[in-house]
Order: sequence, then structure tokens, then C-alpha cells
Amino acid sequence: MTSGKVKWLMREVGAWEREGVVDAATATRLRARYALAAANETPWGRIIFGSLGALLVGLGVIALLAANWGDLGRPVRTIIAFMPLCACAVLYVAGYRRRWSSRAFLEPLGLFWGLAVGTGIALIGQTYHLPQDAEAFTLVWTLLLVPVCYATRALAPVAGYFIGLLIWVSMSQLAGGVGLWYWPLVAIVVPVIYCAYREPDAEVRSTWMLWIAALSCTAALGITLEKSLPGLWMIVYTGAFAALLLGGEVRGSDERGWWRNPLRTLGGGGLAVVLYLLIFRWPWQEIGWNHWRTDIFCHRWASFFDFGLSIALPVTAAFLLVLAFRRVPRRDWYGVPLLPAWVLWGAAPFVTATAYALAAYGGSDRWSALFMTFYLAGLGLATLGEGLAERRPGTINAGVLVLLAVIIGRFFSSDASFTAKGVVFIICGGVFLAANLVVSRRMKQKEGAA
Repeated sequence: MTSGKVKWLMREVGAWEREGVVDAATATRLRARYALAAANETPWGRIIFGSLGALLVGLGVIALLAANWGDLGRPVRTIIAFMPLCACAVLYVAGYRRRWSSRAFLEPLGLFWGLAVGTGIALIGQTYHLPQDAEAFTLVWTLLLVPVCYATRALAPVAGYFIGLLIWVSMSQLAGGVGLWYWPLVAIVVPVIYCAYREPDAEVRSTWMLWIAALSCTAALGITLEKSLPGLWMIVYTGAFAALLLGGEVRGSDERGWWRNPLRTLGGGGLAVVLYLLIFRWPWQEIGWNHWRTDIFCHRWASFFDFGLSIALPVTAAFLLVLAFRRVPRRDWYGVPLLPAWVLWGAAPFVTATAYALAAYGGSDRWSALFMTFYLAGLGLATLGEGLAERRPGTINAGVLVLLAVIIGRFFSSDASFTAKGVVFIICGGVFLAANLVVSRRMKQKEGAA
């Protein structure tokens, strides 16, 4: 629990005691418990300044070495290359023996240790004139960050690991290689993120780790696809974003903000963007088996990775959909059962697969685009309706944004006159503003009555 939450809870405990909700003994126990939680929390200001200090020290050491590097012999250069690594190892062992578990110690250590690994590799390579290979250097540096990640469980080495893997897989694909090793290598550090998530005072750190991991894997997904079968990326990406969205629903509750639930935020945002692209006709042109590509990539066997993802990701989304739906309390509107909007969003890979089959085997890109237009508009209406029913302005605005995107996209791609487009935009904008105004007034009335 963060210090801000603890302060708020302390004020509430005082109010509860004055109003007779809890007795003095219970209030004392609550204050003692959450005061201990606040004392164990390390302020992020100390962590940030400590990390900046470690970064500056590392850069200063590198600058001093670079200024005098030409005057040193090979044995001395080798010793200097390993000195920062040895210093980090000694500091870690000393901290482990003395039980230094504060993040103000481990975060700067993780950052300096990661820099020392890269510096040591570069110095050894320059000293012994090893072949200059940026791809190999990036991969070796990234893999040597794994012990640092497990030893410190710090944010900097974990972020460096994901960024390094993404850079390596990009260079590998551009050089004509196969970047499928990215995925088993990513799995190596997943336990670190899970352990951070399970720690009681690591919510901020685990959230940042999840953001970095999710963004890196999303980018790597497009890089590692072989793309031999045109259009298959639609099913893969809708399946991936739907799995992220539903995984976020399983992981968090509605009380969690958008930043604190990166899976749901990235999944919902990415799904909206992909579905918006699919309402146009150009993605549906020249897709399917009749347009199999043989002149772009030479690793035909890697195409099975694309096919496997196009099956595995929708199946994963379906499993998470069932799992999340079982945890949702049943709601109804005048006896009619209501489904949460994210249930309809989670069905996106199956709807996309239907449109893909329609375009690939029916040869109609127009009908596939129209089909996805109605689907995305329905999602916008469902999101808007859920926001109106629950009086949540954020959900209302999300539904409005989706509907506006569909209307603007379709109208600008149509042959209608600008006069007709302007009239429709004004009417839609007026309706949306009126709906938001009504909900705001009802919420204020409800707060006043409470």
C-alpha cells in the first residue's frame, strides 16, 4: 500500500473512531498495522535519485577509462573490464548477508550492474580485437542480464532485458534470420515479474514491468510473424489484444485505474485500433491462400508459427473469456440479462476470423469491411450503454470515441458530400454531449443525496 493510501486510511480511521464505527482498541490496531506498512515502503524519490547517482558514476568511470585507455596494456585492460562486475557482485553478496532488501539499494545496484555487463563485454571485445557484430553483442549483453534480474528483481535490468531482446530480434529479422527465439527467451524472466507482482509493496514496480513487457511483446509479435499468408495478422493481433484485455479483467477489478492495469489498457486500446483499421477495404484486399507469398521470406517452416498463433491466441482468449465471465456478478435490466461490454470486445478474434473467411474465400472485401464496421459500432454502443447504466463518465467517453471514430472513418472514405458529412457530425456530437451532460447531472444529484 502506497503512502498516500496509508495517509487517507489514517484519516478515515480517525473519523470512524469519532463516529463510533470502531472502538479505540480497534483503531489503535489499525493505525499500528498500516503505520508499519508505510514504514516498510521505500520512497520512489530515493530510488530514482539513487539510480541516477549509479548511472552518473558508471558514465564517469567509462569516461575516465576512455581517456586513458590507449596507455594501458592488455592485462590491465582485462582487469579493469571485470572490476565493475566484481564490485557489483561483492556489493550484492554483502547486502544479502546483511539483509539489505531495500529497493533504494537494489534498484541502483541493478542499474549499475547492467551497465557494467555491457561495458565489460565491449572492453573485452576491443582489447582482444574480437569480430564486431552488433547483433551478437546485443544478444550476449541481454542474456547476461538474466542473473542481474533474478538477483535484484529491479526495474532497470528487467526493462533492459526486454528492450535488448526487442533490438536483437529486429536486427535478426532485418538480416534475414528467424526471430522466433525471442519468445522462449522472454519466458526466462517471466518469473521475476510474477515474484514482483506477489510482493506486497511492489505495486508500482510490477506495474512498470508489466507495461514494458506487454509493449515489447506486442511490438515483437509483428516483427516475428513470417507473414507468408496475407491477412493472417488480423486474427493474430485481435487474438493477442483480446487475450490481454481479458487477462486484465481476470487480474484486476473495476476499481483499478487504467495505468495500474496495463494488460486491460493495452489490450483494449490495441484492439480498438486494429478493429478500426479493419473497417476499411484495403486490409481485406488480396488475402488468403490464393495470395500466398513465396518471394519475401525464405523460412517457410516459420510460417507454422503464424498458423499456431492464429489458433492458440483465440483459444486463449476464449478460455480467459469464460474464466472472467464466471467471476462477474449477474446483472439484468428489467429482467433482461446484461453482458459486460468487455465480453463483446473479447469475441473480436472470432468475428475477425469470420470476416477473414468471407474476404478470402468469398472474394468480397467490401462486405468484410462493412461487417467489421457494424461490429465496431456495436461495441461502441455497448460500451456507451454500459457507461450510461453504471453512470461512469470514463466508459461513456470511451464508447463515444469508438462511435465517433467509426462515423468519421466511414464518412471520410465515402462519396457523400461535405454538407451531408457536416450535418451528421453535428447531430452525433450534439447527442453525445447531451448524454454526457445528463449522466454528469445524475451523478451530482446522487452525490448530493448521499
